[in-house]
Amino acid sequence: AQYVGMAGQLVQDVPKAKELFDKAADVLGYDLLKICVEGPKEKLDSTAYSQPAIYVSSLAAVERLRQDAGDEAIDKATVAAGLSLGEYTALCFAGAISFEDGLKVVKVRGEAMQAASEAQESGMVSIIGLDVDVIKQVCEKASEMTGSKIQIANYLCPGNYAVSGAKDACAKVAEIAKPEFKARMTVPLAVAGAFHTDFMQPAVPALEKALSEIEIKKPRIPVISNVDA
Repeated sequence: AQYVGMAGQLVQDVPKAKELFDKAADVLGYDLLKICVEGPKEKLDSTAYSQPAIYVSSLAAVERLRQDAGDEAIDKATVAAGLSLGEYTALCFAGAISFEDGLKVVKVRGEAMQAASEAQESGMVSIIGLDVDVIKQVCEKASEMTGSKIQIANYLCPGNYAVSGAKDACAKVAEIAKPEFKARMTVPLAVAGAFHTDFMQPAVPALEKALSEIEIKKPRIPVISNVDA
């Protein structure tokens, strides 16, 4: 995820990576690289900025691979996939969307999701060491105890799930998952809100509009969607 200092060394070592950040500044209207390298952390953690930061940094990392291993390393890829925001990176890598169009959509997505997050305090917690049925029980109990909604948001892998919901319900999950349900650990995530839930519904119209205004082409390689991965 995002951290202050991200991409700093990368742009020094890889000219093509620096070019991507220069293009990003033109698209976004602000110096994204400066925010990545200097912060402040509170600004970078806002999903309005962290989403463009992660998108551009991820594609800059592809340029590092290209510089170190040549175009053939890129051409060897037979499939692309990305988690959440990373799906836009995967679509760009696969040639379905241009770098600039992808960044335009990510900018709108981040700003709309930040607005939705600010409308209602919410967050996410990663729970490790429980199966999905027990995670559901944790969420149900946290909801009962707080009167607030929380649910599974990301099925990351067996034994590792992220839950999203109201801030008080997230805190309750973190409080009860280990002592009462024997989770191995819980990790509150550095995100602005309850992503991948109905809490983000207010962001949908702006994202739909942004997607309708760009060209989406057939990718050169398959892109695995988060929905059916």
